[in-house]
Amino acid sequence: MKKRFYFFVGLLLFFFFPVNWAAAQTTVPAVQAILFYSPTCPHCHAVINDLLVPMQEQYGDQLQILGVDVTQPAGSMLFVESLTYFGWVPEETGVPTLIVADTVLNGSLEIPEKFPGIVQAGLAAGGIGWPEIPGLQEMVPDLPPSAAPQPITETAPAAEMATDEETAVSGIQTGVNSDMANSSHPVDGAWLAWLVMALMVTAVIFTGFQAMTARNITLKTPSTNQTINFVLLVIIGLGVAGYLAYIETTETLAVCGPVGDCNTVQTSPYATILGIPVAILGLVNYLAVGLLWFVQGRVQTEQRQMVWLGMMALAFVGTIFSIYLTALELFVIRAVCAWCLTSAVVTALLLLLVNGLVEKREVVRAV
Repeated sequence: MKKRFYFFVGLLLFFFFPVNWAAAQTTVPAVQAILFYSPTCPHCHAVINDLLVPMQEQYGDQLQILGVDVTQPAGSMLFVESLTYFGWVPEETGVPTLIVADTVLNGSLEIPEKFPGIVQAGLAAGGIGWPEIPGLQEMVPDLPPSAAPQPITETAPAAEMATDEETAVSGIQTGVNSDMANSSHPVDGAWLAWLVMALMVTAVIFTGFQAMTARNITLKTPSTNQTINFVLLVIIGLGVAGYLAYIETTETLAVCGPVGDCNTVQTSPYATILGIPVAILGLVNYLAVGLLWFVQGRVQTEQRQMVWLGMMALAFVGTIFSIYLTALELFVIRAVCAWCLTSAVVTALLLLLVNGLVEKREVVRAV
């Protein structure tokens, strides 16, 4: 009797124990989070490559990331909905932004500082599910409830990245990988950029030709209208450059308007030179030109020509640099910044206005 009892107990253990053991293995705790990024954002690349990729290798299926491209319509919509739901202001929040549970982490400093600790605590507590954002499941119907998504892989440089068709349409995909950006899409607002480019090139050719064919110049005293126009242009330039400098230094999203995608431009590697935001260089240029304008009316005639040459040099170099930046937007970044184009127009008009202070030129004639 005892042998028969032990036999049945053994059969039960043989058939049911492996099944229960496999079920126990599938209930591994996981942490699920949403990463909002831009394909051309260097801060996003730093967070992905330096933090999330190593963490994915460490935790494997226990770390699940939903990558959301904010430059795509659906991704932008989900970004705004998520920030609004958690009490953040979308217009004042940039990428990268990572949401885990009800915690919003923003920027390439806060995410690496806090996210690893949240993951450790979440796994110790049995896991963290997807953020409870209204409409998330409807917007992302393939969102895994608890299964592991595609692993995070290292992102390639922005110029080498490409997007598959599904991601280009939705802007949302499970995992963060090297297929996140499309460098061949039409440039929104390209017509406006070409128009501004034509204005700048015309201003450079016109003033450059006059400078090369003139030997001696006589300057006139600026009229009231010229001074008013100059002051207005400098104020506009300072306002635009100051706003873009704020956007770059605080890593917030800019209000771009109906034309172009200024956030893609501002988060590109070309938004800084030697670590200095281009917008700050623009601020310095506008301040210097404005200062020289008021100085030239308070110095001797001989000194005034030197001041005028300084203004011309700053305005000329500023316009050339704006042509270079606009070309980058059209051919490299593949996005147009309306704020940048506004600054470019201001710089070109300042060049023409400074050139208009010349009353008489002695033209060099060929022998």
